[in-house]
Amino acid sequence: MKTKMNKICFFIFSVAMTFQTTSAFASNASDKPMDIRPIARATFRADGAVKLPGDFHHWVHVGTFVKESGTNIFDGSKIDAPLIGNTYIEPSAYRYYMETGKWADGSQIVKEFTAAEKDKNCDPVSHVCKTPLGTAIYQENYTGFGYMVKDKKRFPNDAGNWAFFTSGNVKPPYPETAQKLPAAQCSACHIAHASDQDFVFAAQKIGLDRSNPNNP
Repeated sequence: MKTKMNKICFFIFSVAMTFQTTSAFASNASDKPMDIRPIARATFRADGAVKLPGDFHHWVHVGTFVKESGTNIFDGSKIDAPLIGNTYIEPSAYRYYMETGKWADGSQIVKEFTAAEKDKNCDPVSHVCKTPLGTAIYQENYTGFGYMVKDKKRFPNDAGNWAFFTSGNVKPPYPETAQKLPAAQCSACHIAHASDQDFVFAAQKIGLDRSNPNNP
């Protein structure tokens, strides 16, 4: 009888230890302090050019805006139809920001433009199009993207350690690499209007609102 009881006790102890070990293993990743979780980083060539990300449509989409007129920030050309901007955050950088409210070193952000449709069924002023699917502004094609990288070792003298790159005002396929842009082209605007947000227009992105219960 004692032997049988010993076997039952040993079995219960083994199950309990297995559950404890499994639970600890499963929680290790989520309980790991944010400051030591790995952040996916950009890839640079020896000449300083960055490898432009080709998979950013798989990143976290955090907001859309419409630029109705003015100039294209990628090359200074005049906008002849509204540009629709979509912003994407590399997932590990997104998680870090949503948990801490800060941008980790290594963070990557993409802002891609698409042109509004200019079909014969579209109003030339409002660019609202009437189609069997409904009346709306539709996207016609991709027209290039801007790329921000935060790297304190590579860009110690840049505001917030952010550097700016672009594919240019071009349709896909996009170029594979790009050189850092001069401050006047992109960072100057971020310095003037987003210095209180670590030079990122986070307040203008609904997907970066940390108080919104709909944002994970």
